[in-house]
Amino acid sequence: MRLLEKYRICWVWADATPLNERNLAPFEFLPRTTDFLYLRLLGDYATKYDVDGSHVHRYEKLLWKREAALDSWSLKIERHLSEVRNVWAFASNHFEGFAPETCQRLAQRLGFDLPLPSQTEQAFSTNNRSQLDLQL
Repeated sequence: MRLLEKYRICWVWADATPLNERNLAPFEFLPRTTDFLYLRLLGDYATKYDVDGSHVHRYEKLLWKREAALDSWSLKIERHLSEVRNVWAFASNHFEGFAPETCQRLAQRLGFDLPLPSQTEQAFSTNNRSQLDLQL
């Protein structure tokens, strides 16, 4: 960890909690090694596949709310807000089923308003297989 601090390399905080444990607040060793935080809400990649192994692409709305996890992450972030310049939080659709709304729900817990993209922007992103960037 000291090596990361010395070279200003961020320790990534990540949540890849399985779906069947989504009601548990994630608790891990979460050091802060830089003057910014980097959080990845990855979720359960098993939700990407159907029973027969085919891809399931139905990520248009929240499918599995993770209230305890978002509450826990917001508290962890809040503890460090006065000490960091930036917080970078990224969500995968595998976390709750719809990453833009996951980001919005985390932002709300931190006291920020993060509007969702319009349907036109969402369609463009889907058609071009690109990511949606939501920024405060």
